[in-house]
Amino acid sequence: MDALPWWTDKNHRFATEVEEFVDNELRPLGDKMDHNEAMKVQWNISKFVVDKGFHPLAVLVEEEYGGREEGFTGYTILNEEFGRCFLNINPLLTTVFGGGPVHLFGSPEQKENFLEPMVKGEKWTAICVTEPDVGNDAANIQLAAERQGDQYVLNGWKRYITLGAKADYLMVYALTDSSEEAKNTHTHLTSFIIPRETEGITIEKINELTGDVEMFNSVIRFQDVSVPEENMILFEGDGWTVMTSGLNIERLGIAATVGQARMLIETARAYGRRRVQFDAPISRYQTVQLRMADMAMRLKLARTYLYALAMELDSGAADMFQFGVDAAICKVFSTEALIEIAEDALTILSGDGYTSEYLAASILKNALLTRVTGGGNDILRLFIGRQEFKKKPNPSLLPRVLRGVEKKELE
Repeated sequence: MDALPWWTDKNHRFATEVEEFVDNELRPLGDKMDHNEAMKVQWNISKFVVDKGFHPLAVLVEEEYGGREEGFTGYTILNEEFGRCFLNINPLLTTVFGGGPVHLFGSPEQKENFLEPMVKGEKWTAICVTEPDVGNDAANIQLAAERQGDQYVLNGWKRYITLGAKADYLMVYALTDSSEEAKNTHTHLTSFIIPRETEGITIEKINELTGDVEMFNSVIRFQDVSVPEENMILFEGDGWTVMTSGLNIERLGIAATVGQARMLIETARAYGRRRVQFDAPISRYQTVQLRMADMAMRLKLARTYLYALAMELDSGAADMFQFGVDAAICKVFSTEALIEIAEDALTILSGDGYTSEYLAASILKNALLTRVTGGGNDILRLFIGRQEFKKKPNPSLLPRVLRGVEKKELE
């Protein structure tokens, strides 16, 4: 893989290690599967990846909890390399999204009890935000958590929960204060890490997906579910902080689509050089070259921005809670870049691109989901725009009419 100028020696070593693992271990496993089999969740391969030391959560976590401490740059390197395998090992990333808040905010006891089993691949975790009447509007979560002594009793629903029926733990966000004041100050939510087999938790439905299959995308009911106080992440009312930080980790992970984009570009390059039409390779035709140019530009920009943000987190120039706008921009740009790259690759591959041998159509189908998962791209655009208008204009960049200067004053 191409290194970035600011990578440390540690980053270089890890990138080489991951690249060799993918080339020598993962890609050969994927090559043995047909298209339909590769689309299914590969539980055995996911566990194999963990046993080899490449769980994305382990890459982020401290050594004392079984991790490798490779930082967000290492996390991004790993996700990029996984992307060129076309293997459904999504339980690894889903566990990062659900376990990330425990890593960021969990107590030492919570990290020992919950985080370590996740890092070892002994337990899988799902994140529970979406509800029947709540999607991108996560501030309006209705699943209620009522305090009763040293317990919280949860009642309500969650839906579209990836791995919901298969996960060992659920990272759940619930309403603990319904007052307007609490909502206005974002102190109305509280987060809990809950074993899925806790009494009162039932899987009401599993949704069938058109892309990655066997993802156990679930509707979950919580009926008088009793959760001990020690399962609360941070304190009551801190759920918004925990959730937004966890979503920023998720968006950075979703944005790491560049491995799939690289695979699509290389496929289109090889095909364009070999495919002959009208007595010439199609790579010589300007329309094909223009599409390849667009693909290359999108990949270059998405990859550079992605790794720049990872460096900011690793260097301490940004923290995960204040990372919202950057994570949103990166997620929107990278996911839409992948969709556009896949569409251009399909056009270059023509009829062959719609066959399962070339994977382009399958990647496009899965990529379409990234527009709506982890925060819909249109909603994130509204968030980005709103934050931009909160900034005070920079007078040095304004024309004189907006600086209140009249022409006669300059004469």
